[in-house]
Amino acid sequence: MKAEPPFALPLSRASAYFHIPYCARKCAYCDFHSVPLPEGAAEARGALRALLDAEIRQFDFYLDHWRPAGIPTLYIGGGTPSLIPPEILERFLGEITRRLGSPPEEFTIEANPESLGGEFLDVCASAGIGRLSLGIQSFDPRCLQTLGRHAKPEDSRRALRLLGLHWKGETSLDLMYGIPGQTSRGALADAGEALEQGPGHLSLYALTPEEGTPLHSRMQAGSTPALDEARQESIRNKVHDFLLGRGYENYEISSYALPGKRCRHNAAYWNLKPYMGIGPSAVSTLPGSAGPLRLSGPRDIGIYTRDPCRPETEALSARDFMADYILLGLRSSGGIDPRAFFRIFGIDFRDTFSRTVRKNRRFVAKNAENPGAFALTAKGRRVLNPILVDFFLELDRLDYTQMPVWPMGGNS
Repeated sequence: MKAEPPFALPLSRASAYFHIPYCARKCAYCDFHSVPLPEGAAEARGALRALLDAEIRQFDFYLDHWRPAGIPTLYIGGGTPSLIPPEILERFLGEITRRLGSPPEEFTIEANPESLGGEFLDVCASAGIGRLSLGIQSFDPRCLQTLGRHAKPEDSRRALRLLGLHWKGETSLDLMYGIPGQTSRGALADAGEALEQGPGHLSLYALTPEEGTPLHSRMQAGSTPALDEARQESIRNKVHDFLLGRGYENYEISSYALPGKRCRHNAAYWNLKPYMGIGPSAVSTLPGSAGPLRLSGPRDIGIYTRDPCRPETEALSARDFMADYILLGLRSSGGIDPRAFFRIFGIDFRDTFSRTVRKNRRFVAKNAENPGAFALTAKGRRVLNPILVDFFLELDRLDYTQMPVWPMGGNS
């Protein structure tokens, strides 16, 4: 089913994500939608211009049909947005910002160390981008080689020095644990070096070798032995404790922040706020006249650039929407607010899922952020999957079919 204007409902606010799928080369562990940028300079520039022009057209499609009164958070990710030549990026950002009624409360762009440059940072700052997310993963050359990363340790160190000297906005760094051959000492060294520049935010991701990736194939063949689960957990716990000791709060499964430095854009996902996903394979969740809609663009960049305004559209069932709400809400330390849950779904959260709440009470946290919310401890968030199975079994028995009242208005 294709999206047409009658399916759209005007809404007060919606976050926006722009996906830039181009990379210098695909990492060995990566299962995200990314493709190598054409090698020739002219071909690369032409491919980027065609993609970004198509993304602006898709952005207009969403703005025209859903007419959000505000864009609270805007995120440009990839892929590798820092590969975009500065003059092309400047034009792209200008096209985005002139369509906004007011600047986003949070405006983020991703970068990789090897392609981060001063001119890129100047263009970002001039366009109002106030937050940069840098993908480091590790400073250990053996780990980087295992991951198939393009950057070398010296690239990451150069990028961090550049940020320290020239970047006035917020910084978020990505690290990874569970890499074959990694030790607790090495992971702690990575975290310590990453914090030398004082980033406000850090993401600590578990390596998840997805089927079909080169790293997964090597691990299956035994040529790259995987770390066992106990060792991965030990490494994660040590880095976790180190970050807490440095003043960071673990506010979501993989996310750590100093006070006041949480990622607002990701919180929009976890709280299931409306959002527009723009670019090849990008996904949106937006309101429709018959309930929430899930829209997704084609993965093929050629197909996308020819017609970016015909996303595949799926009407979410009441059951699936509630499942998404529970899954996303339990990822974060804020948990699920029963009052918001009742306003959206018309049922009492704790009564409806009393069996699951009782069964998993050892993982239930005392929630200082919202004393009435249902939230999991840090350990509960790490073992989330079996807890979700319990919730979904109760949800299936409930046979819920009532149309959700979403979004709720105001800032939703």
